[in-house]
Amino acid sequence: MWSVFSVSTTGKRNSEQNHATQDASHFSIIDGVLIATVCDGAGSATKGGEGANFIAHTLVEQIATFLPSHNDRLEASIQLAIESVRVQLAQWSSTHQLVLNDYACTLVGCVVTPHGGLFFHIGDGFAIVQNSSGDSILSTPENGEYTDETYFVTDDNWKEHLRVTSIPGSQQGGMIGLMSDGTAPFAINRTRSGFFRPFIDPIETFLRAATVPIGNQALRNLLESPRACEISHDDKTLLLALFT
Repeated sequence: MWSVFSVSTTGKRNSEQNHATQDASHFSIIDGVLIATVCDGAGSATKGGEGANFIAHTLVEQIATFLPSHNDRLEASIQLAIESVRVQLAQWSSTHQLVLNDYACTLVGCVVTPHGGLFFHIGDGFAIVQNSSGDSILSTPENGEYTDETYFVTDDNWKEHLRVTSIPGSQQGGMIGLMSDGTAPFAINRTRSGFFRPFIDPIETFLRAATVPIGNQALRNLLESPRACEISHDDKTLLLALFT
């Protein structure tokens, strides 16, 4: 019942320096339950992109392992999964004579069951659930003292900055959106109350009739378009999960 499309593209700044994208995403669907993540590696971290890729992929698989049978235990299961992945990444970093913060990245994700779900969020980026009537629930960015500062899942005090938002269960015609901060300037409306509808409405209409390969290519073309790159020079990730 879920159709999931996800693309990460390299922004102008990284392209000019011949750097790969620092963004990553991953998802899994298990018995109708959607688990998805988007991570954005810190530009100041030596291995930010590798950290984003590791966290995005490993956390989805870890949450799937810890997925509880009751929805009221979901938040505790997500925290347990994050703790486990941090330990794994710390062990990996030590074998390469590095520390956890060398892999610094933000995190935005969701777990959506038929009965309800959660957004989980550390740092910037956006998460949105939009139902068939157009109403939205958001998890918005958390920045530091300055707009270009944020928080990372690799920080020692990550629990203080883990924000959890309750969202409805999977509903016909509903859509979940996860994105890095590079996508938000043209995908989010000016009041930060939902998607920018002139942007998302034609995309949703197209994707509901598209195969995953064709839909992903269309998203890539959009994120790499001159207009999108003019608005945002950063790496861009957009994950859209449509429930049919």
